[in-house]
Amino acid sequence: MSELSFAELGLDPAVLEAVSAVGYETPSPIQAQAIPALLAGNHLLGVAQTGTGKTAAFALPLLSRIDATVTDPQILVLAPTRELAIQVAEAFTTYASKFRNFHVLPIYGGQDFYPQIKGLRRGAQVIVGTPGRMLDHLRKGTLKLDSLKALVLDEADEMLRMGFIDDVEAILAKTPENCQRALFSATMPPQIKKVAQTYLRNAVEVRIESETRTVERISQFVLPVYAERKLDALTRILEVEPFDAAIIFVRTKAETTLLAEKLSARGHAVAPLNGDLNQRQREQTVEDLKRGKKDIIVATDVAARGLDVPRITHVINYDVPYDTEAYIHRTGRTGRAGREGKAILLVTPRERSWLRTLERATNSPMQAYQLPSPVELKKMREQQFETQLLGFAEDGKLAKAMALLDEIAERNDMDTAMVAGALACWLEASQPGSLPLEQPEALPEISATAPPRRDRPGGKPGYKPGFKKGPKGRGGPGPKGKPPGKGGKPAGKRPPRQGEGKR
Repeated sequence: MSELSFAELGLDPAVLEAVSAVGYETPSPIQAQAIPALLAGNHLLGVAQTGTGKTAAFALPLLSRIDATVTDPQILVLAPTRELAIQVAEAFTTYASKFRNFHVLPIYGGQDFYPQIKGLRRGAQVIVGTPGRMLDHLRKGTLKLDSLKALVLDEADEMLRMGFIDDVEAILAKTPENCQRALFSATMPPQIKKVAQTYLRNAVEVRIESETRTVERISQFVLPVYAERKLDALTRILEVEPFDAAIIFVRTKAETTLLAEKLSARGHAVAPLNGDLNQRQREQTVEDLKRGKKDIIVATDVAARGLDVPRITHVINYDVPYDTEAYIHRTGRTGRAGREGKAILLVTPRERSWLRTLERATNSPMQAYQLPSPVELKKMREQQFETQLLGFAEDGKLAKAMALLDEIAERNDMDTAMVAGALACWLEASQPGSLPLEQPEALPEISATAPPRRDRPGGKPGYKPGFKKGPKGRGGPGPKGKPPGKGGKPAGKRPPRQGEGKR
């Protein structure tokens, strides 16, 4: 069925014209299965990973079934984040570009109510928004669902993880009985199954299975590095990687700003993306990345949810994600829609055991990332400096500059090359690091896998540094006689639990 073209799927002519204008030719697997089912008016349960083309899978058939002359809300789409809501709204606008007097309205938290109420009063056939703000409008009476023909839950498992499931069910309960419903989710936890059984009875199930949970076109690498040298490692990665645009993931909102400032000081066009920015700032940051005004975004997992920028060729996990789903989402920001991408994970010694969990989740072992040696890096910097110099060889001011240097050399009885060398030293003194004069420091290498405890230097079988052996093999008291962990056991590190400590 994936061999079909969009023209053979039975879409509305206006929708098909818009699809052709965008340049789509062949539907993806989920589109080829979901579009006929939704065109037939069936409920749909779609299980597929991010980046598989889910938006077009529900937008195209649902647009083909509505009455474009009626301005009341006919399609309602629930998305877990503002970024994803905006992205879906933009997609609907594109696919409905050939309809006249057609409006798509995104509504989400963090934006003033007035423009949203104004848009609802004007009329919009498609409403896309986050569950909380959607429910607010329903309670205020500013959003009415009397004419609703279809409702879509996009990334339902993410809405569950973010605590929106009660809001989602409250909205579903307010939809008309004859409303067509579609639910899309990467996983199918019990609560999502319950929602599907309650509100999507006799639904057609579309399941896109893949051997790996990350896109095959994404090359995955791991670089073990000591925590205090992570910034140095990141700086070198950005120096040697031929990236068009990159997104760097960190755990906290504060770290996005701090790391962005450090990279900006090193000459990168970078901006933070986090929940503390107002909506206008967030939208402007994404737009700057799309237009090439910024090349790097430092983001948290939640802030980057739904981010889809074709320029992103690299994803760098500066901090190890809290759970496997977060890692899969992160890597999915690149390698989308047939493009190739590269994901690099920086991992500290304490986090090395977490690698095996990630590899099992993605069914894809990570390759060791090789930073260039100091000698190779110095040679690379020299080549870059030479290229920059040669770029000025055709500058119109070159002749005047050479004449000035010759004049200075003659007046001081010096060779012109010595004057040029002195000029280079002056440049290095005013802008340290401009010239590749010093060989860069070698970063300490650590293994991607931890050796058995008994093989560690000075270690013995069963030996646990920092704790005395107590009765029955339990850890003895720590400082000031207090036990280091419950029951006197050492407080060991454990892998982070799903959803723990999220900010």
